[in-house]
Amino acid sequence: MSPRTKQQLAQLKEERKEQILEAAFQLFSIKGYNHTSVNEIAIKAKLSKGLLYNYFEGKEKLLNEVVLFAFKDTTEMGASLLKSVDNLSPEKIFRILIESYFSMLQVQEELMKLILSLAVQVSAIPSVHDTMLQVYHNFLGQLEAIFKELNYKDYKKEAILLGAIMDGIGIQYMLDPTNFPLDEMKEMIINKYIDNENDSNK
Repeated sequence: MSPRTKQQLAQLKEERKEQILEAAFQLFSIKGYNHTSVNEIAIKAKLSKGLLYNYFEGKEKLLNEVVLFAFKDTTEMGASLLKSVDNLSPEKIFRILIESYFSMLQVQEELMKLILSLAVQVSAIPSVHDTMLQVYHNFLGQLEAIFKELNYKDYKKEAILLGAIMDGIGIQYMLDPTNFPLDEMKEMIINKYIDNENDSNK
């Protein structure tokens, strides 16, 4: 067998890194950060503990990477939507963003569990607090840009308000997914910000 090329080695390294992140993501979501050991992550990722440390220097560094990894798809989607502003109306972009968030609540249960668990623990882990803050500000910036395009006078505060509402909806839905009226809440938000032509904040 011929030796691997640099490109193949780089690809293998990236695949192993994602393998570790996925394993850590699942365990942190189910068991919580404090109750998950590096050894458990290594076992789930099907590699040795020593090899894991070649990729991440410790559990806290790994958690930071997991947060960015978990939010990668939603962050890229929001950025892509904002780049489409010339092709889509602000109303259409807003609707897609809201519908995507509510869809994420239903299909990415592990992500929501991770967010809820970190919300309680994050103040005790300063570096993770900074990472979560970065994710939050990215999302908030996307909302601000849309509200500005929708001609809201105080678009920054409107973005903070909607972000808080969506956080609250996420928590309540995770607590009681069977009885929470998720679709109705989605339509109420869309109606409030898009379909309501008499909104006094504009």
